[in-house]
Amino acid sequence: MYLNILKKDLRHKKTMNIILLLFAILASMFVSAGLANVVTVMNGTDYFLDLAGVEDYVIITQNGGENVEEILKSSPNVTSYKKENCFWGSKDDLSVEGKKIELKNNTLLIQHLEETGIKFFKMDNSQLAHINKGDIYVTSGFLSSNNLKVGDILKVEFGDTNKSYRIAGEMKDAFLGSDMMGNTRLLISNEDYRDYTKSQSLLPYLGSLYYVASDNVKALGEEISPAENVLFSDSREIVKLCYVMEMIIAMIVLVLSVCLIIVSFVLLKFVISFSISKEFREIGVMKAIGIRNFKIRSLYITKYLAMAIIGGIAGFVLGIPFGNFLTGAVSKKMILGNNYGIAVNVCGSILVIVIMSIFTYLCTGKIKKASPVNAIRSGQTGERYGKKSIYSIKKSHLGNAFYMALNDVLSAPKRFVTIIISFFLCSILVFGIVEVTDTMKSDRLITAFTKKSDMYINDAKILKMEFLSSDGDAYLDETSKKIEEDLKSLDMPARVSADVLYRYPLTFDGNTSSFVFQQNTKAKASEYEYSKGSAPQKRNEIAITPIVSDKLGAYIGDRVTIDFGTEKLDCIITAIFQSMDQLGSVIRLHEDAPTSLANASALMSFQVDFNDKPSAKEIAKRIDIVKDFYDIDDVFDAAMYSDDCMHVSKTMEKVSKLLLLITCIVVVLVTILMERSFIQEEVHEIALLKAIGFKNSFIIKWQSIRFMIVTVTSLLLAIILTYPITKLWCDPIWKMMGAYHVSYYFNPLSLLVVYPGIILLLNLVAVLLTAMHTNKITSKDIMNIE
Repeated sequence: MYLNILKKDLRHKKTMNIILLLFAILASMFVSAGLANVVTVMNGTDYFLDLAGVEDYVIITQNGGENVEEILKSSPNVTSYKKENCFWGSKDDLSVEGKKIELKNNTLLIQHLEETGIKFFKMDNSQLAHINKGDIYVTSGFLSSNNLKVGDILKVEFGDTNKSYRIAGEMKDAFLGSDMMGNTRLLISNEDYRDYTKSQSLLPYLGSLYYVASDNVKALGEEISPAENVLFSDSREIVKLCYVMEMIIAMIVLVLSVCLIIVSFVLLKFVISFSISKEFREIGVMKAIGIRNFKIRSLYITKYLAMAIIGGIAGFVLGIPFGNFLTGAVSKKMILGNNYGIAVNVCGSILVIVIMSIFTYLCTGKIKKASPVNAIRSGQTGERYGKKSIYSIKKSHLGNAFYMALNDVLSAPKRFVTIIISFFLCSILVFGIVEVTDTMKSDRLITAFTKKSDMYINDAKILKMEFLSSDGDAYLDETSKKIEEDLKSLDMPARVSADVLYRYPLTFDGNTSSFVFQQNTKAKASEYEYSKGSAPQKRNEIAITPIVSDKLGAYIGDRVTIDFGTEKLDCIITAIFQSMDQLGSVIRLHEDAPTSLANASALMSFQVDFNDKPSAKEIAKRIDIVKDFYDIDDVFDAAMYSDDCMHVSKTMEKVSKLLLLITCIVVVLVTILMERSFIQEEVHEIALLKAIGFKNSFIIKWQSIRFMIVTVTSLLLAIILTYPITKLWCDPIWKMMGAYHVSYYFNPLSLLVVYPGIILLLNLVAVLLTAMHTNKITSKDIMNIE
């Protein structure tokens, strides 16, 4: 008997059963993919670094650095170390068919594969084990940013060498592959690399990379601090932080997965409750013929358990490619994985089956309230005659359809809250990403990199490697003056300066560590922004970031000793400032501090401050003039330079569009499924409306306006709460990068027009097409009890 009841139920209520099965599949797909993404993302960088073999401490040297290896050989804090040799170059050394290559940063390094300290991986995640003579592998993203393809010929003019290579493919580089590291690695064969070692002109550009296994990273850092020609030395934890941009995207995927999981369970709960509430007539009949509550509940639990199992299996199968699709943007530079394989996806699907069964059990508790009388009333328990409507018809001035739609929402808010929650969760995530992307493209973050200037010149033709040579001070001074003279000849008088990064040992409280110092000798330290204290006003005054303060345990008023090589200087900390350079691990020096470019590790862009304080429109014109004059590309205003430093807004735009696509799919699915549920419930009401003369167009309008009201409500809530919720999840990420006070940029066009408009329009199309199903309902259905 029970089997026959189930067969008839599945045959006569195909619409609701299909809807419920679809929700079960969606829930299983979202949960299985979401849980897998959670485990993968949380394990992301460690998994990749372990796979590549990046050790506890990493060091990069240039033009010497032999004393580094001596320290490593004798240090009691070193368990083992691996060394790679390389040659340093600039992006100006590369070209394809005479066209220069575009890279985020000027510097690049060339090395061979046979004796690398870490493993490299192809784009399919297989290990790169061999490179043929004449071939070259480039860093991930190199081809797409330059519109190149595998097989193109890359020309490398390096010192007195001039060689051409066939691009064999891209590779994932665990150490230098992140945008924040700022270096591009090129891998060639051992035979090709040997040609470079024979060139005397390239000896000043020889460098080394060390991967050190250590059980005391802090003590090792103190030993390395006095070493010369060190460009970078820090722990593996800092390397992990360099993937913060990729991890932002991964965390977005994580948050999206959680949102989709919540949406799935909210909708699942509604559909199961709604489905059972619509079957009170059948339940009443079964009670009338003597079937007990337990048996009836068992019947429904069996039905929904079968659906849960089918949906769980289907969702598990679909969840694997869906999860890979979500993490696709991150896995272009990283290898994301976990040690559990698809077991996490299986657990997610099982979780959906269990939760759906629990929902069914809880929802079938209402069966106890049903009685044989419900069979007569077709499951209805009476109308709400005693309850006064919030919105009366006499207050309505927008027509009967709008009145009925708004009155439905106000009279039965619980049934529409499900839709509002679903749309809100998806929309607010999209809006948050859009706001972060717009902030990255604005000039709000410029003071976290340097001082705000009118123009920035960051091209490799001008920012050459000569500043690292012994006469680097003269080169920097002459180049600055030359740019000033050129600008004056173009009737654009200006002051030209540049931030230089140095690495010096610093001693505080008996402990010595190596830190990066930032200085601009042609601009006053007071021109930069500080969050606490006052700008350095004397040569022995410095400003530190909160991250440096935490590392040292020092604060404003404390004294530290800096070894500048030519002299040791006791300096007092006068200010705290935020900086995203070096992930916040940087110290600002007074312009008169005794630095030397012999100790420099990097030269930032040339900063141009025009004397006549031009408008933004005029600056844009001058940027084009300077580009044409020098025949260069990398000339920016404050917003463009900030975006160039971050180098992630384009990726974030892609992510926001991906999220918008997923949101639109979810919105359309929810709209279709919920509208079909409402139509199924309202057959009698629709039939009555048609019986008294209302046309199909009126009913479709009424049905559509309801969803428009709900969608607009959810979008307004999302817009209002975008700023506080974005701050909640994004501020900790900014702090990881060194920015403690971020002023978000609200773009009205994006957040009030474009993105909400797309969601609203798709929702309208979905509900209109679905509402057309009411055309099949006739006035005869008013007495239909099937």
